[in-house]
Amino acid sequence: MHTRFPLAALALMLCAAPALAQQGSPNTTPGTVTRVVLIHIKAGHGDPFWADLRQHGKPVWDEEKRQGIVTNYTVSTKSTTDSPDDWNVALTFTYPNWAAFDNLTSRTDPVTLAHYGSAANRTAAAMARVEHSTTVASFLLRGQTLNPWK
Repeated sequence: MHTRFPLAALALMLCAAPALAQQGSPNTTPGTVTRVVLIHIKAGHGDPFWADLRQHGKPVWDEEKRQGIVTNYTVSTKSTTDSPDDWNVALTFTYPNWAAFDNLTSRTDPVTLAHYGSAANRTAAAMARVEHSTTVASFLLRGQTLNPWK
């Protein structure tokens, strides 16, 4: 008889967990969504990597920001290394919310095509980029505002 109560309580908690998760958290309020890209610049390729970012990345990202596709972007460098293949540049692209990812390609394609002149030029630039760096990781973060204590 005593073993049934803990099993019933566990079953009730497991059934209620999805409903509680859908209601949101009393601890935080969801905010922006940020894509983080961690990049390793290959040895001896720093100058062409940075030239590409200044010539192609910055103008495209500035235009995407101007059009409201992204709310912000940042370029950061890491001054320490954990291994020879560790990342040394982080790019972040902040979007207002998850809905900003709906039809994202249809909104960014005109920007990149205007910059590169053609899809073939855009693809060639992306292929050349692989010679200078490797992507170590790419992931999304959901910003959270900590709710006040009640």
